[in-house]
Amino acid sequence: GHSDTVSSCHFCFEDTKILSCSYDRTVKLWDVEKGFPIEVFEEHTAPISECNLTPDDRRVVTSSYDNTVKAWDMETGKMLWTVEHEGIVTSCNISCDGRYVVSGSDKENTICVFDAVSATVVAHIQGHHKSTITRCCFDPDNQRVTSVSYDKTVKLWDLLTRSTSITINEGHSNAISDCCFTSDGHYLCTASWDRSLKIWDIKTGEFQCHEPVSLNQGHEGSVSSCCFSQDASLVVSGGYDKTIAIWD
Repeated sequence: GHSDTVSSCHFCFEDTKILSCSYDRTVKLWDVEKGFPIEVFEEHTAPISECNLTPDDRRVVTSSYDNTVKAWDMETGKMLWTVEHEGIVTSCNISCDGRYVVSGSDKENTICVFDAVSATVVAHIQGHHKSTITRCCFDPDNQRVTSVSYDKTVKLWDLLTRSTSITINEGHSNAISDCCFTSDGHYLCTASWDRSLKIWDIKTGEFQCHEPVSLNQGHEGSVSSCCFSQDASLVVSGGYDKTIAIWD
């Protein structure tokens, strides 16, 4: 499929297509049945760290080690805009309403929120973490941006108040590699190099007085990714031990 590491992939167009991006500097749109790419996007000059789709499947946003975030029109394959960053961009995400894009950069460990159509910057938060941001994403209500980092912390930044509403410092004993929300935004899952995953009750703030649900013994190595099922009854995780774990 790609000539180098595949960094991100998603089903789209009602599961008939797959979008993938790679360290080979390309983004590809695949036909699931036929198994070959219908569209190839080739404007990045360095590895692509993540790709994301708007909910209507009309636009793709990509982040790259070439210090840029780019948006593409899925129908025409044309690039719509480029936002330059001062450092490599490790993650990007589109809000569920398609209005905003968030990116994480390793220059001063910054998160940047900008308008998905005009690419104008809405917020630029420098020093948000003490080390490289590994993943950033919007909650399903489009009100908060969650980010996780090598600094072992989880942060939720509020779009309305323009401030950090939640910081979790004691959750993991090693770098946090990934995070994801349940579809209702009630729970947040974090995956870490400490070989565990944690489930946080974000909606009611239960985690502040009770320990989060801890998922252990599933991996023999660092956990690299996590994802909730649509009904939030399962979590699937992938690890550096080359295994996938499914949790109840």
